[in-house]
Order: sequence, then structure tokens, then C-alpha cells
Amino acid sequence: MSISDNTTVFGFVRDLLSEGQAVDVRVMGQSMLPFFRSGNRIRLRPVRPGDLVRGHVVLGETEAGNFVVHRIVRVGASHIVLLGDGNVAGTETIPRERIYGIVDCGRLHLLLARIWLWMRPVRRYPLWFLRRICRK
Repeated sequence: MSISDNTTVFGFVRDLLSEGQAVDVRVMGQSMLPFFRSGNRIRLRPVRPGDLVRGHVVLGETEAGNFVVHRIVRVGASHIVLLGDGNVAGTETIPRERIYGIVDCGRLHLLLARIWLWMRPVRRYPLWFLRRICRK
């Protein structure tokens, strides 16, 4: 097993997505708790028209060249604002053309994500608990 840095791995994932391929990746870290725990496998597929909607989870690249798999909290004409479910602050604003893939989530996931987005002002409390029980 070899371990590569995020930029190299997600650069490769970006290239596969741009070729129209779906890619399975493992989530690392706690930025997407409670929906994705560290070690969970997710499937990214290329973005299609109409995919960039509040509540969906996407792979994007920041202006600084960092890759993130986070949830859309705001859709603008030229930029998308992302926030990890496990974060209470610290959004990323990414140009639309730097959103490369999307995680297909079921209806229940999207409904629960809407509730979680609505809970943003108070979600630090359940996150405190979740981070302690989900340590790896």
C-alpha cells in the first residue's frame, strides 16, 4: 500500500472525472461528520448540468490548489461556496469551473443534509460529541 499526498491523488481523480469516469475515494478526516466518517468510501462522478445545488457534496479545488470534498452551501453565478459538514466555520469559495465531481446521495441523505445545514448555528454541540465517538 502506498500513500500519496492529497494534491497528487485528487489531481489524478480530477483528470479521471474530466475524462467522464466515476472514481471511488476514501474520506480522510472529520470535516464531513456526521455524514461521512474517516475511512468511508464515496463515489465521485463527473458534474452534469443542474448538479450544482445547495446541499450536494462535490469535489472542488480552491484557488490555492487544495482539493476539498464538501457540501454546497451557496450557489452563485460564477462561484460555489462550500462547507464541510463537520465544520462550523471556514467556507471555501470556488469558481464553478473548479468543481470536478459530485457524490450521488440519496433522498434521505439530502433531506438530513438540509436539516444539518439549517442547524449550522448550533451544530457545534452535536459535533463535539460525534468527534469523540468517531475518533480513528
